[in-house]
Amino acid sequence: MKRAVLVAFCIIALCSLGLVMKTRTVRAYQAGYEVNNYTPLTECTVDGNWTTTNEWTDTDVRQLDGSLNVTFKLKYVAVGTPYPTAVYQYYLIEFFDDTTNDTGDYWQICYEAPVEVPGTPIGGTTPQTDCDRWDFVGHNVTGFTYYKGDGSAWVESSDYTWETDIYIVDGFGSSPLSDTPHWIVEIMIEHIHYGIGIPQWIRIAAYDESNSGAGVQAWPESSVNVPDDWGLSTAMNEPIPEALNIGVMVLLSSVSVLIASHYFRKRSSSRKREK
Repeated sequence: MKRAVLVAFCIIALCSLGLVMKTRTVRAYQAGYEVNNYTPLTECTVDGNWTTTNEWTDTDVRQLDGSLNVTFKLKYVAVGTPYPTAVYQYYLIEFFDDTTNDTGDYWQICYEAPVEVPGTPIGGTTPQTDCDRWDFVGHNVTGFTYYKGDGSAWVESSDYTWETDIYIVDGFGSSPLSDTPHWIVEIMIEHIHYGIGIPQWIRIAAYDESNSGAGVQAWPESSVNVPDDWGLSTAMNEPIPEALNIGVMVLLSSVSVLIASHYFRKRSSSRKREK
C-alpha cells in the first residue's frame, strides 16, 4: 500500500514539474489578435495600388485599432523547390481616412520570430534580439529606417537592402474597396532566415499627421516596445479556402442593400394603406 502511494506521489510530482517547466517556457501574444498568412492565388506587384481587382482578394483582412479606418492584408510566396531559396512576405495597408500628403505620415511593421526552429519568440516588455522593425515615414524612400532589438531597446541597422530585402511603395488613389482617393501601401519583406511556416508575432501601425489627435492606429493597439502585446501571424501552406472575388462580395452586398430597401419600402406602403 505504501509503495503504491509512493509511486502515485512521484507521478504527481513529475507531472507538476512538467507543468511548471511548460509554464516557464510558454510565451504569450495579445489574446484575440490572430491572422492567417496564406500563399497567394494571385501574384502581387508592389506598386502602391491594386494592380488588378483581384490582386488582394486572396487574403485574411484585419482592421487596425483606433478611431480611423485602416486595414491590412498579408500573404507570402516561397521561391524554389524542393528547398526554397527565398520567402517573400507581402503586405497591403489601406488608410481610407488619410486623404492628405503629410511629411509626418508613416507606416510601421514589427516582427518577432523564434530564433530556433521549432521554437517560440522570446517575448517580453522590451525589444528582444529576435525583434525587427521597419519604418517608412513621409511617403518617401529617404524616410525608410530598419531597427533591430538588442534586448532592451531598438537599434538602427543597415542589415536590410532596399529592393532586395525590403521594398515599400505607397500611392494615393482609389481601390476596389473605396472610390475615395486614399493612401495605399504595398510592402515586400524577404525573410528566408525566419524559415517557412514559422508563426510570428507582428504589429502593424499607421499614422496620419493631419489626424494627429487620433494617434497611432495599430494592430493590436499596443506599444511598439512590448512584443508580448503584439498579434499572432500563422503561416498557412495553402491558399485561402474558398476565396471570394472582391467583385462577387461587392455584388452580394449591393444586392442585400437593394433587397432590404425594397422590403422596408413595401412594409411602409402596406402600413399606410392599412391606415
